[in-house]
Amino acid sequence: MHTNPTEPEKSAGRLAAQPGALPMSDSGIASSRFGATDDTVIRDGERQSLSKAFASFSQTAASLEFAYQHLQADVVRLRQELAQTHHELARSQALAEIAALLAHEVRNPLGSLELYAGLLASADLKAEQALWVKQLQAGLRTLAATVNNVLHFHGPPPPGLVLTELEQVLGGVDDFLRPLAEQAGVQMQIRLAGGGMHVAADRHCLEQVLLNLGLNALAAMPQGGWLKISAWKATEAETNEIVVLEVADCGCGIAPENLGRIFQAGFSTRAGSPGLGLAVCRTIVEQHGGTITVRSSPGQGTTFRLRLPARKLL
Repeated sequence: MHTNPTEPEKSAGRLAAQPGALPMSDSGIASSRFGATDDTVIRDGERQSLSKAFASFSQTAASLEFAYQHLQADVVRLRQELAQTHHELARSQALAEIAALLAHEVRNPLGSLELYAGLLASADLKAEQALWVKQLQAGLRTLAATVNNVLHFHGPPPPGLVLTELEQVLGGVDDFLRPLAEQAGVQMQIRLAGGGMHVAADRHCLEQVLLNLGLNALAAMPQGGWLKISAWKATEAETNEIVVLEVADCGCGIAPENLGRIFQAGFSTRAGSPGLGLAVCRTIVEQHGGTITVRSSPGQGTTFRLRLPARKLL
C-alpha cells in the first residue's frame, strides 16, 4: 500500500538529491566526513610538528648563545692584546729614540779616540806598546761599527743615493777591516774584477754593510782563516746589469735552523751581541734596490752575496 512521505522524509530526500550532499545515516541524519577522531589526529600532528620546531629553535638559540659568549671572550682578549701591543710599541719607540740619542752622543768622542789612537800608532813606540795601541784601535773600530748599526737601524733612511764608485767603497772597507784581520790571524783578500764599477748608493751605508759582514766573518774564525771580499758585474734577466758583492769566509758556519732568523733584529748566537748587524745589512741593501742572500755549511764557512743595480756614468 502506497503512503505519502512525511515532511521530514521529504527534507531528507531533498538533501540527499543535492550535488555534493553528505551521505545519510540509517537514521536519516547526515554523517560528517571529519568526525571527532579525525580532529584529534590533526591536533596531535600539529603538536608534534610544533614540538619539533620549538626543539630545533631552542637548539639553535643555545648554539647562538654559546657562539656569542665565545665571541665576547675573543673581543675582550683582543682588546687586551691590542692594549699590550700598543704599550710595547710605545716602549720600543722610546727605547729606540734613547738608543739613537746615545749613539749620536757616543759617536763624536769615539771619533776623537780613533784619531788619537791613530796618532799613537804612528809614534815611535816599543813593541809591547804598539801592540796595546793596535788592540785599542781594534776595540774602537768594533765599537764604532756597533754605534753605526744602532744609528742605521733606528735612524731615518739615507736622504739620497748618488753615483758611487765601488773601488772607493772597497778601499774604505779594506782600511777598516785589514788591521782587525791581521790581529785575528785571518788572511784577507779584496778582489775587484775590472774597474769603473758604479752603483747608486750612499757610500757610508754600503761600507757599513760590508763592514758588518766582515766583522761577523772574523768573529766566526777565532783560530784564524781567510776572508774574501769580491765584486764583479753580471747580467740578470738577460737585460739588467747588476753588480755582485760577495763576502766569504771559512769559519764555523751557520746552523741550518738559524738561517731563516739571522736577518731578524735582536737575533744573535754570540753572547753580548745586540743582533743588529745583519738586520741593518738587509735594510740598507733593500733601500739600495738590491737583495742579499746567504749560504752556509756548519764547519765549512759562510758566503753572503749582494746584488745591486749597476749604474753608468753619463
